[in-house]
Amino acid sequence: MEGDLPVNPSGGLIGCGHAVGATGVMQVGEAALQVTCRAGKRQVKGAKRGLVQGIGGPATSWTFAFIVEG
Repeated sequence: MEGDLPVNPSGGLIGCGHAVGATGVMQVGEAALQVTCRAGKRQVKGAKRGLVQGIGGPATSWTFAFIVEG
């Protein structure tokens, strides 16, 4: 949380119960909370930008990446 590049302040998929089928939504939601300073105890000080990346589907048939800025 205090480092130069904080990763998974929410605990990642394991910390959030790995909601299969909704993991991307959860990740984008967490990034949005961070850049709008509404992440509560998980807030990364000075967060202005977040990167979300996901991959899934049978035989990894899709992937996505979002950059969220506040």
